[in-house]
Amino acid sequence: MQKKLRSLFIVASLSLAASLVIVACGDGIPDILADFRQNVDVSENEMKDKIGDVMEKSPEPPPPPVSSEAPPNPGSSAAPPNPGSSAAPPNPGSSAAPNPGSSAGGTSSAAAPSSSSTPKSSAVAATGKCRENPNSNTPPKAGFTCGWEGYSATKILTPGTKLKPAAHTLPSGCTSVNWNFAPDTSGMIINNACSALPAAGESALGSSRYVLFAELECDDGKHINACDPKTGWSSQPAPVFSDKSRCEWEKNPTTTARGGTPKKGTIEVVDAANPKICGNNPTIVYKYDGGKDWPATGILPEWKNWKRPKSETYNIEAVLNCPAYSQTVSLACPPLEVNAGSDYIIECTGDWNAAACGNKNSATLKQDECVEINVLGLDKSHQVGVDLVMRCQAAGSENEASVSYTLSLNGGTGVKCTGSYSCNNTVPIGKTKSGDNEFGTLCLTQLAGKSSVKCDFGQ
Repeated sequence: MQKKLRSLFIVASLSLAASLVIVACGDGIPDILADFRQNVDVSENEMKDKIGDVMEKSPEPPPPPVSSEAPPNPGSSAAPPNPGSSAAPPNPGSSAAPNPGSSAGGTSSAAAPSSSSTPKSSAVAATGKCRENPNSNTPPKAGFTCGWEGYSATKILTPGTKLKPAAHTLPSGCTSVNWNFAPDTSGMIINNACSALPAAGESALGSSRYVLFAELECDDGKHINACDPKTGWSSQPAPVFSDKSRCEWEKNPTTTARGGTPKKGTIEVVDAANPKICGNNPTIVYKYDGGKDWPATGILPEWKNWKRPKSETYNIEAVLNCPAYSQTVSLACPPLEVNAGSDYIIECTGDWNAAACGNKNSATLKQDECVEINVLGLDKSHQVGVDLVMRCQAAGSENEASVSYTLSLNGGTGVKCTGSYSCNNTVPIGKTKSGDNEFGTLCLTQLAGKSSVKCDFGQ
């Protein structure tokens, strides 16, 4: 009997399992059940009767005890609850589950993870402050319009134009708006990184496309609208230097005494779309040493100390000075070697008269200019031990009541001359010796009342 009963339980269990499989799979199951009936040696009706008897006599299993303890931590090593038991968490798809979008539904840290069958949000994480996506938590505000001030489909946006938001009206229920923008040159994607728009506006750069975004604070939350035109307002090409542009210096193009003066007219600015954006004659500012302006005099302030090292090399940039265009347009110049030499040289051979000096035995100096003086190859006794000088006079057409200047030889204290309407004096250079005489450098370190000082070399 026990054996028979055991067989019936087996058949009952298999029948129940088979019925589930039949629902899921369909055909092929009746043959399997027939084989089971034969193995336990019972007819189909007898099997049904016996199963019914057993099920009637079998007591109902008691309900599981109710525990006052919290369900185990999902991260603990305890076994998870049986999905078929009453302790299992509710099915996320059942009507009893709280609606995540309900105003009453809070977010609990103990909530069970969502089912893999739950559809995922199509919202994409925001990048920067740009956003116009109906699936995001900052959807555009219906009925609100915004755009760039002065925009029209036919108006040209020139580099340097101040970009500002056009006049707008806040929608009902909205209290404030913040403005952000994104410049792009290769097709604007609305989900892009933005920058805050300055209160004074943003200067448009050349070859850019500008998209404006309004970030609204409203009663129902934050909204971000992309303003018209949503594909961006395109600006014209930027000013550039022509291919013929080059940096050149008035004297030696790569070596100069304590500085140098750039040649004018060697750099050309081109802006075919808006030729007058930088004026009729665009100016160029030369920058060196991390952004310092190259002095108009051509003499670097740091080289006024004549005891500088022998030479230094500077990297220099020619930069377009165009107030209407805020982006830097620059041209790298060849490295310039600056030395502690002189602006002029008086070099004589065998004597110090005009012919021996190549008819260049004088120099006219401006403020901070220098002249180097050499007498080479002296081999006659009457030429040795002679005191040589520079006879100097303030020159220029200015008729100033007070004139003064100071000349310094080789960084010395200097010899000063002061006079009324004119001034002239003699500056000792040194005694001659046999052979080569390198007297050094005479510099004009101070000048007032006139534009230059002319010095003649002799005895």
